[in-house]
Amino acid sequence: MAGAVRGIAGVAALMVALTACGGDGGADWTGEDGRPLTLDEGRMLMALPGKLSAPDGWKARDPESATGERALESCQEETGSNCAGLVAGGGGRYYRSGASDESDEKIKYSVYSFDTAENASVAMKGTVAQEREDAGSGARDLKVDTGAQAAEAFADGDGDSEVLMRAGAVLIRMQGSGVTDEKTLGQFARLQVERVRKAATGQNPDA
Repeated sequence: MAGAVRGIAGVAALMVALTACGGDGGADWTGEDGRPLTLDEGRMLMALPGKLSAPDGWKARDPESATGERALESCQEETGSNCAGLVAGGGGRYYRSGASDESDEKIKYSVYSFDTAENASVAMKGTVAQEREDAGSGARDLKVDTGAQAAEAFADGDGDSEVLMRAGAVLIRMQGSGVTDEKTLGQFARLQVERVRKAATGQNPDA
């Protein structure tokens, strides 16, 4: 899904909903220094899903990470925001075993880390507004247990879904192509959130 950005009033109206979909606002999302968890380029690559992390019945492509202008351009296009404070970006993809990565059922991740939780929140709100606008009147809310600090999930009328999450100062966008099942989306959401949590504290999630 992609589309035009909503107006400022529309974005503001979404703020209340961002913790209503399986968010875990009570968890500790700060590091030892008391700052919100985030990812530099090296830790970004650890956080991204790869072949070793694919759940049963799924396969994964090799992830990619980026910084600088490449990451900024991708972030601005996806979030509809100016991506102030962007540190690094990256992405990965799962697809059903026995099918190519062009199969009908795919889970795609985009992950962007920021210098502050506030900047990550702004990018998240921009993404929610943009994708809700594109989903149109056929959109329906989903109840997805993400384990993230803030989250929102919905599906369009074409069998695709969006799960937007914030974990500390990290924005996670998860797109389901042909996948709208709340249990399946929750499994993949929690997997990615936990990978971010571990990588942000210097642990390799695949160890």
